[in-house]
Amino acid sequence: MLTFVRSAPSSAWVALVAAASGVFLTSLDITVNVALPEIADSFGAEASAVQWIIILYVGASAAMQLALGAAADAAGLKRMYVFGLAAYTAAVVAIGLSNDLGVVFGLRTLQAVGNGLLMALSPALVTRAFPAEFRGRALGATAALGTMGMVAGSLGGGALVDAFGWRSIFLARAPICAAAIFFSVAFLRAPSDSRARRSAPDMRGAAAQFVGVGSLILALSLGGRIGWADWRVAALGVASAAGLWAFFAVERRSERPFLRLSDTGGVLPIALAVTALAYLGMFVNWFILPFFVVDGMGASASAWGGLLLMMTLATALAAPLGGWLSDRWRPARSMSGALAIGCAALLWMSGLEPDSAIWEVAVGLLASGAATGLFQSASANLIMGTMPRDRLGAGGGAMGLARGLGTALSVAIMGAAFAALESARAAQPSGGDAFASAFQDTYRIAALICAAALAASFALWRRRE
Repeated sequence: MLTFVRSAPSSAWVALVAAASGVFLTSLDITVNVALPEIADSFGAEASAVQWIIILYVGASAAMQLALGAAADAAGLKRMYVFGLAAYTAAVVAIGLSNDLGVVFGLRTLQAVGNGLLMALSPALVTRAFPAEFRGRALGATAALGTMGMVAGSLGGGALVDAFGWRSIFLARAPICAAAIFFSVAFLRAPSDSRARRSAPDMRGAAAQFVGVGSLILALSLGGRIGWADWRVAALGVASAAGLWAFFAVERRSERPFLRLSDTGGVLPIALAVTALAYLGMFVNWFILPFFVVDGMGASASAWGGLLLMMTLATALAAPLGGWLSDRWRPARSMSGALAIGCAALLWMSGLEPDSAIWEVAVGLLASGAATGLFQSASANLIMGTMPRDRLGAGGGAMGLARGLGTALSVAIMGAAFAALESARAAQPSGGDAFASAFQDTYRIAALICAAALAASFALWRRRE
């Protein structure tokens, strides 16, 4: 580690701090979940309507990351990164001052543009700045510093809302945004080969990819709320299929594709699939476990908050270790090790009962948090390491897209599985605790998905990294 600190030039550390500031800002958006009830009261809106504040932001951000990253490769990483910070800043300030819910929805889309650029370009900036032998450690440090935004948001979000109202969770970010912009403009250097940037990507592909991915995420988000048989969900499914078909058709024929997969030695498609599967399986802790701990086990909300904080800190602490291991032990092997820990953690959680002790939950969450941190760094090292230097923005965008899709699929698929299992258990004559049984079976399914990701990761061991 000391060699890492001493060997990296000052310009590399500037890039790391700038990138970490962007990830930190995006992580702070966890506070919006805390403020949703007060936002609904402030605008006199139904809770279901206010949920679009989350849906629009997550869907637009994930759908745009690949195109935004590719555009940054053409326009310049620093220029587009600063633009992302400016868009994010303008959006959060305007949201904090807005008196119209419809305007807030539109501004959340603008914030998603900024978020997409920050998420796609943070790993690109770090990868460009650090030598290959230190890339994993640098990406791990960036992830760890960024994860602290979730810790800060978890600890301070509720207090800000209680003391100053929902607007404060947006306006309080303005000073951090301003500092990040000043630092990036003043100290972040454009690469010496900036004049050799590639041409802009085919915008037909960008539009098709946005429609395909955006429609898919909206369909997944709405399906659990209004029913999978609803015509709006079906229409979004058709739009998603058409958009994705058009995207791949354009990519095959285009002279300026987003991702030239042949340049990555076959590594990138497998790595992205493994990433999506990993997030599909491991994200279950965020939306099913809270109900089991609070409603099933009878724990307090503050106890759950402490457990969640513990898992987040484990992720932050494990990320630098995962980066170091991926530098020393090769990224694909580090990914497999992290996934093995994740599978074990999910299996442990599948054995929880309503009368289990809190420490048993804590053990599973610590292991899950550590597995997430280890995997994030190793997968980022592998994906970014396979990308040509003129396509680092596209690589970061593809990685963000895989993570976003995995998360959205987890909420939709695992949520639907849990609901179906609970209904089936409740209908059985034998009775029993349908909620607990459904929880356990859902976690077993999640462990199987994580095991599938682990099996797929072995295909990366003998490929070029």
